[in-house]
Amino acid sequence: MRGWTFSFLFLISFSGYSQKSKEALEQRKLQLQEDINIANILLKKTQKDKVLTLNEVRTLDRKVNARAELIKTVQFQIKNTERQISQMQKEILKNEKEINILKNEYASAIREAQKRGKPMQSWAYIFASDGIQQALKRLYFLKQYVGFRQTQVDEINDLQEKKKRNIAKEEQEKRLKINLLSQEIAQKKILLNDREEQAKAVKALKRKEGQVMSRIKKKSSELQKLEKQIQKIIKDELKRQRNAARQKNSSTENSNISEYELTPEGVALAQNFSDNKGNLPWPVKRGIITQNFGLNTVPGTSGVSIKNPGVDIGTPKGSLVRSVFNGEVSTVVRIPGANRVVLIRHGNYFTVYSNLEDVYVKMGDEVDILDEIGSVASDAETGESTLHFELWKNTTNQDPKPWLNR
Repeated sequence: MRGWTFSFLFLISFSGYSQKSKEALEQRKLQLQEDINIANILLKKTQKDKVLTLNEVRTLDRKVNARAELIKTVQFQIKNTERQISQMQKEILKNEKEINILKNEYASAIREAQKRGKPMQSWAYIFASDGIQQALKRLYFLKQYVGFRQTQVDEINDLQEKKKRNIAKEEQEKRLKINLLSQEIAQKKILLNDREEQAKAVKALKRKEGQVMSRIKKKSSELQKLEKQIQKIIKDELKRQRNAARQKNSSTENSNISEYELTPEGVALAQNFSDNKGNLPWPVKRGIITQNFGLNTVPGTSGVSIKNPGVDIGTPKGSLVRSVFNGEVSTVVRIPGANRVVLIRHGNYFTVYSNLEDVYVKMGDEVDILDEIGSVASDAETGESTLHFELWKNTTNQDPKPWLNR
């Protein structure tokens, strides 16, 4: 069997790559470029105010990291094109060898026919038969011989067409490689400038370490209060759900009901939410994570960290906030330091949207995935717009990043 098989790089060592992996790499490039574009929008806004903030430095960090990953993605694409070019060259050589073999076989068949004389090429060969049986055999042989010759011609033509296609693919990959090399060079130059800007910002922030530490303490206190209040709200909500479950099934009243007992509808919703881990849409259309879940080292300080119960998403001013899944609005509340907060229940899972300016829903509302629930507030001093997003299972908060679809 002639041809080749491409294997996927992440699974086994491979000599080529599939169309799917090419598309995945290109999609990743587009996403990284979008992250860089958003970072530029956010930085442009804050730099207008001439006030260097912790969020600005974090945004610069994200921009630099995205640019570095973009370069690695381009380099990976270049390696793939090189493998593809090598594979095409091998395939072209293979085509040429097979064509030469078939041509030699065909030439040998022609020479053999010429040795046998003209009867092989005319009806005289059949009419010279001693009887009907011999004539039928010669007719059958002649048909087989003609068919064999035609098959060889067809195979040679097919291989020549395949060779042309492989040469065209090789040229296409060579052009792609040249384009990717240009992209790599351009992105490396921009990365140098980004890193210089980042270093300057960190240096400037270190000069304001006293102010930074004061803000960190305030922010840490606000986050701790927010976490405790949300945990209390969730406990009350789970208690309400447990009571509703007991009322639906009175036979369980005297049994050992779990603290997190749900109604059948709640169980189904929670399972559906869990099944969609990694596929939940972002709570804003455009944004970048400026602070991750858990401990985050603060730039411009001597190893100081701040614990984040969710993720902070920098987003353009006035961005609308969307529910990441179907559910019921459990709470709409104003919390000092977090502006308005919306908590949505998805069975025993909860999503929390903090730092909202306007809210379009109220307690008890049913919401669908991607329903708009409010808009992000902007800091009056710096102009920064940051959504604080949390995800909880029962009374334990989770890292939201693995749940979102990028």
